Amino acid sequence: MTVVSLSQIQHLEAGARRIAARIPDLPIEQTIAVRMSILLGRELSVRMDHWLRPSGLSEVELRVLMSIFSQAEEGTFPGELCSALCQSPANITRVTDALVVRGLITRAPSDEDRRRTELRVTAEGEALARELLPLICSFARDLFADFKPEELEQLLGGLRRVFAALEGLRQDVPTEQAP
Repeated sequence: MTVVSLSQIQHLEAGARRIAARIPDLPIEQTIAVRMSILLGRELSVRMDHWLRPSGLSEVELRVLMSIFSQAEEGTFPGELCSALCQSPANITRVTDALVVRGLITRAPSDEDRRRTELRVTAEGEALARELLPLICSFARDLFADFKPEELEQLLGGLRRVFAALEGLRQDVPTEQAP
């Protein structure tokens, strides 16, 4: 398991500052924030995969299972999962296939529209979700233990703003500048 250390983050920041010294227009803080965000996402995914290995689930399988578990009363559709979890239809199919094989979810035609496939959590899937939830909560509490409630709210607000900004960016970035 790879672990990003604070010394690696310091190295990243120092490297970005050296580049900024050579390229004065480099938005240094924004560049560091993007790079740190990428590393943080990867690090959390790797740690979750490692931590989930005994359960036989990957991080993305856990997200899919929990999303279906959250819709236990009414079920959900693969297209809704694609949108909610930012996954491609092919990846949702691959992940749900694995969860069906393990008996954690079912896939059946919708009662309302037989052309649509509905996904539901099984009793085994619900039991695994309930088993993992306290561990997930413990991980989250430990991760943010040094944050005061107002600091965590500020972090969440900042992250929401980053996501809103991402949503507003053009999809064909980077753009070429006209001569």
